[in-house]
Amino acid sequence: MKQTIFACVFAFVTTAVFAQSHEKDEMAIRRIIQQQQTAWNKHDWEALSSYFTDDGTLINFVGEIWKSKPEILSHFKLLGPCCLEPTSLRFDVKQVRFLTPTLVMVYTEETLFADKDYTVPFRQYKKGDTDYKWRVDVFEKKNDEWKIVSMQMTLINQLISPHKSSDK
Repeated sequence: MKQTIFACVFAFVTTAVFAQSHEKDEMAIRRIIQQQQTAWNKHDWEALSSYFTDDGTLINFVGEIWKSKPEILSHFKLLGPCCLEPTSLRFDVKQVRFLTPTLVMVYTEETLFADKDYTVPFRQYKKGDTDYKWRVDVFEKKNDEWKIVSMQMTLINQLISPHKSSDK
């Protein structure tokens, strides 16, 4: 009987501790995503890239794969003047899923706003145009710090999955 009570108390305490830990970790991850939003809107590509692991991977919405933090930063800097700086964005975290206590998958919807007219090789944007993307991140916790190991961006086709227009 004592063993059963001990096992129940241990299970309850362990669950409560892990739940509190997940809550704290989820807040830290959401804060990172918010800081990335701020960095994008300030066109601070170094800050934006700093949240990746050194060997992190980013697959952008046109299918390019960027391997390593330096390569990710290099591409942001290269694309900044033509394609990124005329925009601002907003992230809306939809789900944070703990795979293990140190490995988390995050599903985020991105709303990208054209702040002025600009042209990219595959499209002409007018001020006020809006794109929507899904962002799937894998975060890893090492040395009590969360970093992005992998990010995948997917453009949401407005004909197949329309969204209501959003305000900034």
